[in-house]
Amino acid sequence: MLHLIYQSPLEIATLQRIGDNDSVLFLENSLFQLLKKGCSERLLTENLSSQSLFVLDDEIQLRGIQKDELITTIEVIHYEDFVHLTLENPLIQTWN
Repeated sequence: MLHLIYQSPLEIATLQRIGDNDSVLFLENSLFQLLKKGCSERLLTENLSSQSLFVLDDEIQLRGIQKDELITTIEVIHYEDFVHLTLENPLIQTWN
């Protein structure tokens, strides 16, 4: 399943609904939760250790975030990769 997360701050109840081996794409202001020095780093690394975590390159550029500021488990992708994720995952859940 592909999870699209827009919420900021992140809710633990949302993270608990993400299954093992699911893919998670963080969008819009949820990106600020992905910073190494942010308050959600521990929450994310403890709750999403077996999932694939993604963020769009255009989204971090728009918000002035550098790749090296992100938690190390986050993979920066492009829109083509996002399309590929939607094709790989027939079920998509959006969290606002």
